Amino acid sequence: MAGYKVTRFSRGLAIGGAGSDATTASALCVMRGSFDPTSSTQILIGTLPKGARVIDVRSWGGATGGTNPTVDIGTSGDDDGFANELDADGNSGAYAPGTLGVLANTQLSSDTAVYGKVGASAATGGTTTVHVHFVVEDV
Repeated sequence: MAGYKVTRFSRGLAIGGAGSDATTASALCVMRGSFDPTSSTQILIGTLPKGARVIDVRSWGGATGGTNPTVDIGTSGDDDGFANELDADGNSGAYAPGTLGVLANTQLSSDTAVYGKVGASAATGGTTTVHVHFVVEDV
C-alpha cells in the first residue's frame, strides 16, 4: 500500500502501519493449546515466535475432579513463566487475578516453546484448553 509502512515478521506475517508516519506496528495474536492437566511432565502447547510478548493466558477450563485444580504455563526453563496456578476447570485469565508469570510482558529474543503442566492443585482428569495472548513486535 503506497504511503503506508509495513512491518514484516517471521513466517510471512506483515502488518501495515496506521499512516505514512508510522514506524512500527504490532499484531495481537492468540496461540491455542489443549493438554492433560494431571501431567507432572511438561506438555508442548506450541511455539511463540521471536519478538513475541505474552500479555495474558486464558484458561477455558476442561479439567475435572480435584479441589480447585490449577495448571502452570511456561517454558522448558521456567514451568510457570507465563502463568502460575491458572484455573484449570473454569474460564479465567491470568492477567486479572495476578497469576501472570515473570516472563509475561518480556519480549522473547528467540522462538520459544510453550508448555503446560499440572499446577499445585491437581485435577484428576479432563483436558484443559488455554489461549496464550501475545503481541508480536518487530525485532
